[in-house]
Amino acid sequence: MKIKGLYVVSFALPILFASCQTTNPLIDSAPHELTKQAPKTTPEDNSLLSAADKNLPKENKTAEPQQLSNNLLWEKYDFLPSLLAFEKSCKNFSKKKDSLFMRPTNKKFGTFGDWKLKCKKLKKINKNSEDAKSFFEKEFKFISSNESNNSGTLTGYYEPIIEVRRTKSNVFSEPILTLPLKKEHKNLTRSKVKKIYSDVIAFGKPIDVFFMQIQGSGKIELENGEVKRAAYSGNNGKPYISIGKILIENGELLPTKASKLSIEKWMQQAGYEKTKELMNKNPRYIFFKEEEVVDQEGPLGAMRVPLTDMVSMASDPRYNSYGSLVWLETNIPKEINDFKGEKSGLLVSIQDTGSAIKGPFRGDLYFGSGKEVGLKAGVMKHDAEWKFLVPRK
Repeated sequence: MKIKGLYVVSFALPILFASCQTTNPLIDSAPHELTKQAPKTTPEDNSLLSAADKNLPKENKTAEPQQLSNNLLWEKYDFLPSLLAFEKSCKNFSKKKDSLFMRPTNKKFGTFGDWKLKCKKLKKINKNSEDAKSFFEKEFKFISSNESNNSGTLTGYYEPIIEVRRTKSNVFSEPILTLPLKKEHKNLTRSKVKKIYSDVIAFGKPIDVFFMQIQGSGKIELENGEVKRAAYSGNNGKPYISIGKILIENGELLPTKASKLSIEKWMQQAGYEKTKELMNKNPRYIFFKEEEVVDQEGPLGAMRVPLTDMVSMASDPRYNSYGSLVWLETNIPKEINDFKGEKSGLLVSIQDTGSAIKGPFRGDLYFGSGKEVGLKAGVMKHDAEWKFLVPRK
């Protein structure tokens, strides 16, 4: 999510649960924690150099897939947002050495020099869907991995917008805290975190602040209408535990009906004390920093570029390099509580990561900002077919 504040957003709704594919949204997807949660690598390496990636077979992970010229999903797709997101990735590519391979374990992905050549051609491209489509078709080719039949799970996350106040009240009682200075205060479990150890950015409703922590960041709207960004600043180092899973295990929610909305309804009916008790069962706590919202851009992802609605995706950086282009075919919810979704094709850029996003074909799609968007992201959990795009030589 982007403007440097949204690191937080990366938690996404899916974090609420851990479900099986299509019908159980949210189950088992944990928060992202954009930028700050990205694995730390050297400045010259933003791709899979971890032990996990080194264990994958080298140079034999990809094969040429079928052409997409007759693919109806490809033909009707609007490529302009994908082009604009790719343009943002190019700013990151410019910091890399030309000779460095984007994915050292698989040279078919090319060097950063190869990707930069495509970035240079963007200056001559008209910013419309037709020319964007032509650009991707002429400058890139498809490869697909032989691992797991290219099929994985795609969930969704978003940037919440919540009402806040600068002073505490009975309604706006939950503090949004900055990262404590002392290590012993940073590492306290959720139930023991106290505002005296941090600066208070603002106060929100307990449910809203909790879900913003799950997403990793969000926009905060003050009483005078001014909107700021509560950007991810750090966490307490404790494990994430899904409260959605807890409610399902306790028989409070049905697995097939579990969603962010159903959890909020449970909280409203249960009351403050039971809600607080439930939230404290997730020991992980997220700290924020206040930032300006610039030109309505999304929050910054782990790649340190602003996220683009329905194009930016979080993935596991041990397997998939930041900036990679992926054609996905999956079901996307078109309205609230649309658990089934509509068959869709998407050309996404991997620009983020998340604590629950693990494995070569596990993705989390950034849906955008706002409550309605969040309710759609909250029911997103479907199988997805992956095809990578790489520069033509």
